[in-house]
Amino acid sequence: MYRILKQFIPAPLNESDPLWAKRQVWVLKLNSEDTIDEFPTQEEAQAYADILAADDPTNRVYKVKRI
Repeated sequence: MYRILKQFIPAPLNESDPLWAKRQVWVLKLNSEDTIDEFPTQEEAQAYADILAADDPTNRVYKVKRI
């Protein structure tokens, strides 16, 4: 199974930032109305993560994690 993790605070991924400043907190749900997105294959999960990223005006990062 694969789940989509959502960047809690939309922040640019700047590789030059020190580790403590990256603000890379990943969550399954952004709020109480959000869903936990779980898929049987990595391809399905990545396809949905791509859709979420394309529809997100905040440029939030979405990543797929195997569980």
